[in-house]
Amino acid sequence: MPYVGNDVVDLKEPANAGKSRDPRFLKKILTDAEIEFIKNAERPQAALWSLWACKEAAYKVKNKSFPDIPFIPRRWQVVFNKLQSDYSDGEVIIPEKGSVYIRLFSNIQCVHCVGADSFAVLDQLIWSVEVLPEGKEISPSLFLRDRLGEKLANNLSLNFHDIKIRRTKTNGELQQPCVYVDGKETDINISLSHDGRFVAYAYYL
Repeated sequence: MPYVGNDVVDLKEPANAGKSRDPRFLKKILTDAEIEFIKNAERPQAALWSLWACKEAAYKVKNKSFPDIPFIPRRWQVVFNKLQSDYSDGEVIIPEKGSVYIRLFSNIQCVHCVGADSFAVLDQLIWSVEVLPEGKEISPSLFLRDRLGEKLANNLSLNFHDIKIRRTKTNGELQQPCVYVDGKETDINISLSHDGRFVAYAYYL
């Protein structure tokens, strides 16, 4: 079963502003080549969070195969191999752990990256980015799980109420989210992400 990951970043979120001009932050999460890429980018803020989203998505993929893998983003190199009009394909190269294949989408509001341990799987992923409802006190995590549950129910011709998305704990640490149908864990591989106004999911059937 291929493993998948995804990450979304809200480019308008105040907490994300100005980071592309913070040398200490850049050195903490980027390689030297990536820092140069940021300096020369037309939209440095979007470029920064694009690289971050790629690394986060890659970590979510690798963590499923190697639960103890440390996340050291400054040592993980993002390489874009193919630039399309609406997305970019590439890989995140992780020392001693190989690569994760990525597909990055970007607009003026957010960046979203999906990743997988097989390049062919990128074309088969089902994913969505959605905006949180305005004017409502709602948990992004609960909203995201409901939206994914509805999509899975539609795909699998199941009752929405029979699908649950849970994160269990092992040794006090939360594990990757899993899909349960009628109380039984399935092998459907999913990934969840939310930031600011946006929630995103990706999965492979």
